[in-house]
Amino acid sequence: MHNRLKVRTTEAQKAAADREKEKKLQLYRNAINDVFERRSRKEYDILALKSSEGLLRSNPDIVTIWNYRKEILLHMKPSEEIINDELYLTEKCLQVNPKSYSAWYHRNWLLDNVDPNPDWNKELKLCTKYLKLDERNFHCWDYRQIVASKCQEPIENELKFTMEMIESNFSNYSAWHYRSKLFGAAGKDEECTKISELSLVESAAFTDPSDQSAWIYQRWLIGKLEPSKIIYKVSQIKNTVYLILNRNLPSNYKIIGLGETIWEQFDSKIWFKKLDNINSTKIQIIDELNQEIDDVSIDNVQKDIFNLDISEQLQLVLNGQLDSLRQLLELEPESKWAILTYVLLLYTLKPKDYFENCLKNIKLLKVLDTKRKNYYHDLESRYKIEHWIANNNNNNMDDVNLKGYGLTAFYHMHMFLFNINIDLSDNDLSHSNLNHLKYLIMCKKLSLKNCKLVNLNNFPALNNLESLDLRDNTIQEISCEELTKCKLLKTIIIDNKQIALGKILQGINQSINIEIL
Repeated sequence: MHNRLKVRTTEAQKAAADREKEKKLQLYRNAINDVFERRSRKEYDILALKSSEGLLRSNPDIVTIWNYRKEILLHMKPSEEIINDELYLTEKCLQVNPKSYSAWYHRNWLLDNVDPNPDWNKELKLCTKYLKLDERNFHCWDYRQIVASKCQEPIENELKFTMEMIESNFSNYSAWHYRSKLFGAAGKDEECTKISELSLVESAAFTDPSDQSAWIYQRWLIGKLEPSKIIYKVSQIKNTVYLILNRNLPSNYKIIGLGETIWEQFDSKIWFKKLDNINSTKIQIIDELNQEIDDVSIDNVQKDIFNLDISEQLQLVLNGQLDSLRQLLELEPESKWAILTYVLLLYTLKPKDYFENCLKNIKLLKVLDTKRKNYYHDLESRYKIEHWIANNNNNNMDDVNLKGYGLTAFYHMHMFLFNINIDLSDNDLSHSNLNHLKYLIMCKKLSLKNCKLVNLNNFPALNNLESLDLRDNTIQEISCEELTKCKLLKTIIIDNKQIALGKILQGINQSINIEIL
């Protein structure tokens, strides 16, 4: 048995490892304490910089230490050698953790605030190097966007780079995202750009239908299409004319008509003008070249407002993609990204029976993709409200009846600005923000019966509201104070299970008539 190496037991090995770990931890604590003590003594010199290098190389995400180094560098007015050493340190830290937000941020800060002659072209090459190693490093993609702007890299070159990265891996969501940013910066909304990008993304999506990156980019492209009409409706309430828009007014557009006074904003999609006399009825929206973009007369409602501005050529491309999706879904009937894109294209192009097909496929998505069920509920709500507006809200209609539509969210409430009787009963609005009702400024009678409401938080001041139906809701009594903002409210309708609620409401405002039905 002599002269044989003793093999340690498992317990002994564990104890030795624990001692080694504790030793390293103590050294780490001592180093951290040393750096913090130097900072408290306001030591801003080379030794202070050296004291934290080892810590950052082992853990590049200690934000406080990077902040201390910033303080040191600002006090020192460092030489070129020190700046280069700091850049070298950040690069070493990025080798430890290429997705270290702190290291990327410090490098950007250093070049922006300390280096008198930053070499942004060198930084662009560094980004390329790291993205070749990890093509999905979104921290590096974000940094590249800053760097490309600083060195004024031509957008065409960056588009070419994203294309190379996408061709090597269609699943590179960061590259798709950066590509959308580049088009936005260049203002590239031209027809040929949309068509070429749609063709590109179709190839990527059909290569791997289960990957979401290309599908999301395609949704972004479809979402860039704008409604063909800006104005929805214009009407006069007493001495104020309200202009209801279908989308936000571009900054280079302006509204003219009804005199020389300037139109004011009630909201991003509602404009108004107070007048004593109206000497004309036409209102126009013009661009910076004074070209008419849209026009309407008072008390007119524009039809087909949810139709998008699609040229004949682009329509052919989108119809081709719709046909391709039908074929793909025959092979992959449960591909959720393909089904969602199919729904979006159906709603964009509006072929025969599009609405029924959209609802049918959204219902399928709720089953296949339960994690996004709330998104699909809200998308369905938007489509149903738009369909109702397109088919019902004509010039002379005072009533809005969306009873039992299965709504989970409020959409386009600003388009009900002039309606008097509004029925939203038998929907699930428990998670919706009641502040969206603020647009119902002319509403006198509102039903929120059986909307699964648990409180009235954010209920707006509806100055013309006279009757409110709250039956079949379990409302927290403390939230009833919100209703005191409605100065003309005369009647609140409740049910037999809400007797306690009725007493609370009566106590808040004794002039309110509580009806129990």
